[in-house]
Amino acid sequence: TAFLTGVLLVLHLQALSSSLVSKPLMSMDPNSIEPLPARPRQAFGRARHLRGGGGEVKVASQGECVEYQGNLGQDDKSFTDVVNYEYLDHTADVQFHSWGKTKEEAFEQAVVCMFSYITDLPTVELRASNTVEVTGRDLQSLLYAFMDEFLFQFSVDGHVARQVKILEFDETNFRIKAEGYGEKFQPRTKHPQGTEVKAITYSAMQIKIENDRTDIYVIVDI
Repeated sequence: TAFLTGVLLVLHLQALSSSLVSKPLMSMDPNSIEPLPARPRQAFGRARHLRGGGGEVKVASQGECVEYQGNLGQDDKSFTDVVNYEYLDHTADVQFHSWGKTKEEAFEQAVVCMFSYITDLPTVELRASNTVEVTGRDLQSLLYAFMDEFLFQFSVDGHVARQVKILEFDETNFRIKAEGYGEKFQPRTKHPQGTEVKAITYSAMQIKIENDRTDIYVIVDI
């Protein structure tokens, strides 16, 4: 009886094993797999409202200048918002494109473009300034260091630069000294939170200089 029971058990296990081999546990059609939804991104810099010190609202489109009275410390200075930048689609990350009549203008706009991606710049008042001094080995490394230093100061002090002015641009020694005008980031009470910029990259970085125009392309990690 025990022998017969053992034989029946072996036959049962063999049948079960055969069934598992002949029938796959799961079959999946590769075409049925849906990609994850794209990460939402805020595209500032197209058409924007600029609120001056006196409360007057003006509108600037891309590449247009709108003058208003800023409030920087005790000085009453006139500033201009320039929107010479745009955002280009790129796999997983985002590419910034800025331009200007000079290299200085294009470099300045690259930083403004970055901060415009982080928040809505018209909500940033010109109440404080920070100074940036960087060096590089060539123009690309200088651009990287320039943007990276502004991003570093933002991560440490929270300073958002709505305006950037290059004070010194030494192309021989690849050195820049600049100031960024704005205020401390207040995401919960004053400034809309856009997309976090984690790092500047060298990937596909381009600085194109043609006649009286400089174009810059920079991919950032978000």
